[in-house]
Amino acid sequence: MGMVIRLLALLSLVACVLGSTSTAAYACSCAIRTPAQAVEHADAVFTGTVAEGTAIGPRSPDVYTFRVDNVYKGAPTAEFTLATDADTASCGYPFERGGRYLVFAASDESELSEPVPGVSLTSSLCSGNVPIDPGTGPLRPGGKRSTGLENLVGPMDAELIAALGTPAKPSGSPSPVAAYNGTGTDPGAGAGWAPAAGGAAVVVLVLAGTLALLMRRHRLARGDRD
Repeated sequence: MGMVIRLLALLSLVACVLGSTSTAAYACSCAIRTPAQAVEHADAVFTGTVAEGTAIGPRSPDVYTFRVDNVYKGAPTAEFTLATDADTASCGYPFERGGRYLVFAASDESELSEPVPGVSLTSSLCSGNVPIDPGTGPLRPGGKRSTGLENLVGPMDAELIAALGTPAKPSGSPSPVAAYNGTGTDPGAGAGWAPAAGGAAVVVLVLAGTLALLMRRHRLARGDRD
């Protein structure tokens, strides 16, 4: 009987934990925003790849640094750092390291459970962030997006692209044309190859001529001895 009571108590405890977890998972509630409203609410809008994520503590906000490829609103810098709550129940956005996103960030510490010193931008599940395909080019209608953690209305369509406007390239970042031509090769790679190949051919010819001359002298020398 004692064993049964202990098992019932354990099952009750598990049920309580699962029930509280399930309730917390749906604690975040966001108002649906149109693309124009998401852009208006944000102080910085950009596309970039998560280069680093730092968990400050179990209940403290997480901090993410993005390598930026296009800036739609805000200073055109090569990096943005922002904070978001660690728990999705508190509307924290779970950015994944190496993932590329369309990010809406605001200078609004009220979106965090507690402020993070030195980090002025925040973002959340309610901001409108969109996971997008890897790359560095500007967004275009029809681009891939995930629908799991968004509150923007509609797909990656002309309305969203129009609301974003024309992006600026971050200062100090390489031109996408100079760095990559879409074929997986550096467009400037062949420019230095032709002179290098020509110089190598000359060196090979000189070495071959020298070797032939030495071999001829060697044969002549043996003939004289014979």
